[in-house]
Amino acid sequence: LISLINMLHKKILFLSFFFISFNLLSQTISSQEIKNLAFEIIKDSKNSVLVTIDSLGKPTSRIMDHHIISKELDIYLVTNPLSRKVNHLRFNSSISINFQSPDGKNYVSINGIGILIDELNLKTKYWKNEWTPYYNNIETDCILIQIVPDSLELVSLSNNITGDPKTWKPKTITF
Repeated sequence: LISLINMLHKKILFLSFFFISFNLLSQTISSQEIKNLAFEIIKDSKNSVLVTIDSLGKPTSRIMDHHIISKELDIYLVTNPLSRKVNHLRFNSSISINFQSPDGKNYVSINGIGILIDELNLKTKYWKNEWTPYYNNIETDCILIQIVPDSLELVSLSNNITGDPKTWKPKTITF
């Protein structure tokens, strides 16, 4: 019985070491790998949540339909030029935008600035066809918001990339 207990104890120690080592190895990931995973999560995410700051310094969030152009995380949104978010961005360009994978196991949070784009050639260049039914005239009825990241946070349970075990701080890169 004692030898069976010792054998089980050794197996438990081995498995514990294996899982701890695997978790530590999975946490070693380059900035480019984080950006690549972020691109996939954003691309697969149906919607995003955009947070802007109002004139009183209070955050306001809303669901948005984003358009990601490249793996360099060129992200664009479209909105009504008379919307609150446009007024917020004119006052304070700071934003946070968040994306979640359809299965809920992965997320990306980007903090940065939102740049308003009202030039027709750029609106046409970065247009997403799904936006067309909501805007009668691309020239006057809409404005683009370009997301310029300062930092990016990522958690991907699908890839065993989790936050710090004590603080839960996610993997973060600064641009």
